Amino acid sequence: MKKVNVLRRLLPVAVLALLSTGAFGKGKIFINSYLKTDYAVITARYDAAENFRLKIVDQDGSELYSSSRINGASSFQKLFDLSSLEDGEYTIELTSKNEKSSEKFIITNHELIKADSKESENEALNAFFRVAENKLYVSHMNFDKAALSIKIDDKFGTEIYNSSLPTKDTYSGMFDLSKLPSGEYQVSLVSGNKEYSYGFDK
Repeated sequence: MKKVNVLRRLLPVAVLALLSTGAFGKGKIFINSYLKTDYAVITARYDAAENFRLKIVDQDGSELYSSSRINGASSFQKLFDLSSLEDGEYTIELTSKNEKSSEKFIITNHELIKADSKESENEALNAFFRVAENKLYVSHMNFDKAALSIKIDDKFGTEIYNSSLPTKDTYSGMFDLSKLPSGEYQVSLVSGNKEYSYGFDK
């Protein structure tokens, strides 16, 4: 079976049929198409202070993607292109030291079948991150008008950027990444007592 790096490619997304295996313990996994584009957003929420990691594996158990260890964040989000995956069954795994959640999806005929879930849609649209052409785009529906801040850490957890953001009902911002060295990073948006994180490569 052909293996691809779903982390690095951002091309039209294949069709997914979502088969829920349930969210175990404190972890929940959601997968949505992004608006009417060919992208899919995977959101993982972990309701505990433990570190966790997000993985995608194929039906043979081969790992196609693994995030860096995510520290102290309640939500992690990433934009994926799955168009190069062959037809078959895949699993998204959310793991910590003591817990594991999983969500299965099937690719059929290179088309995306969206799961009808209001909770899933709401989770994915609370915050949205996208990286393109050395720019980081951040959007957040801040209905509570909570205090906002943003930070960027490298793969070792070292903070390299931290800034407060304007408190608005809807926040949208763009950050220039051109001066960052190549590597793995995690951006975290803090909205009141909630935190949303997104991993990206530079």
